[in-house]
Amino acid sequence: MAFSFRRSAWICHNPMSKHDAFTKKARRLTGYDYRLGGMYFITICTQDRYPFFGEVVNGEMVLSDEGQIAHDYWLELEHHWLRLFLGEFIVMPNHVHGIIGLEGTVRNDSVLGDELAVSSNAATGKDEYMTSISPKAGSVSHIIGFYKSICTKMIRSVSTEPFGWQPRFHDRIIRNQPELVHIEKYILSNPVNWQGDRFYKP
Repeated sequence: MAFSFRRSAWICHNPMSKHDAFTKKARRLTGYDYRLGGMYFITICTQDRYPFFGEVVNGEMVLSDEGQIAHDYWLELEHHWLRLFLGEFIVMPNHVHGIIGLEGTVRNDSVLGDELAVSSNAATGKDEYMTSISPKAGSVSHIIGFYKSICTKMIRSVSTEPFGWQPRFHDRIIRNQPELVHIEKYILSNPVNWQGDRFYKP
């Protein structure tokens, strides 16, 4: 994409409320290859929006142990995919908002420049059907699935509550610079506006 991105920023928002109320309908754009280079706005909620990750105090997010794990492992994503870079993100009491960027191009069902820096042979031993329905390596779904899985494992090792994520997540393809700026502003203001947020659950 032609617009710029600040790699040094860390935190996030969600302007797609009228497009998705986290219903059961599909949230991927039909026919779109989510391995393509670009920027994506991601929202992941905890199961039943339970506030595992902490609380907002005086307009600032105070992370629990579980929230710190969610925060730290989000930052780790760049170390696992060489073509992935992170933008603004924030861990809120019951969800994570984050901007991720992918570099490189897709050719012949592979991604140039996409190397998983950890061992991942997810398709080994699977039949063709399972391989065909599994998220493609280097795709947004593959990355978020990895993040949710490692967070679940680590959080369950410290949490006294039965931790879980909602089974799906929401993504929005960021198409231009104004949209990026709008999303970044939402991210930064998320704690201050928490009680009026669509994800707020008292």
